[in-house]
Amino acid sequence: MNELSERLLAELVDAVRAQLRSEQTDKLRDVYLIGDIEKDSARSCIERLRELAADNPLPITVYLNSAGGNVTDGLAIHDSIRHLVSRGIEVTIVVQGMAYSMGSVVLQAASEGKRLTFPHSWIMIHEPAKWAGWQSTTAAAQHLERLKQMQDQIYRIMSLRSGKPLRQIIKDTKRNDFYLDAQKALDYGLVDGIVGGELVEPSPGDRRAASQPTAPAHVDANPNAGQPAPGVTEAAVADSLGLVGQVGQVGQIGKSDQRGGPHKVRPA
Repeated sequence: MNELSERLLAELVDAVRAQLRSEQTDKLRDVYLIGDIEKDSARSCIERLRELAADNPLPITVYLNSAGGNVTDGLAIHDSIRHLVSRGIEVTIVVQGMAYSMGSVVLQAASEGKRLTFPHSWIMIHEPAKWAGWQSTTAAAQHLERLKQMQDQIYRIMSLRSGKPLRQIIKDTKRNDFYLDAQKALDYGLVDGIVGGELVEPSPGDRRAASQPTAPAHVDANPNAGQPAPGVTEAAVADSLGLVGQVGQVGQIGKSDQRGGPHKVRPA
């Protein structure tokens, strides 16, 4: 009798553990694609996607933060996600940081209405020739036909999901890297929504009230509080902080190389 009770107790414990593991899997169905897109990161991402899809058909969320990488590895991830979507599994892709180059192509694989981005993330698209990963123009010339096919595939993906005509996609990516912040990416059609978290823009009246703080009752208010010192202009302050001429140069900071990732900027 004691032996039977111990066996039943062991089976009960195993069943509870299995249930807890199942519940944990249901709660956390996240995939992280962080860093360069290459064979190892692509394999890990695809394996995780397939494992989750094999467990059950519940929605999956992919968190993306990548400067780009290899074309074929990126397309492998894209096609794997689209395969899951075709099976009725909802896949959401959320940009947290950046989706540059091939990262922006992977982003397009999400289910309808599920391409999302955080408010301060950036999207960048450019000419597919820069995504091929070849280290010289000679190597690119040897694979010209393959390059043309890749360009056609990627242009069609971007056009189909953004709703923009092929002509415009080609025009916008032909000359320079095309950077878009979250709102511009939404307007362009590269994402479907912006995940909450942005601060509410204050009204002009709120700004005036905030610029005139009220001192506590037991402290004499400084009539000059919040005002710049005599003779000090905003231009002088900006110059002292090294901010003059910095507006609008984000695209230049992230100039991409032949692999599709941005050059790292060394501090001065």
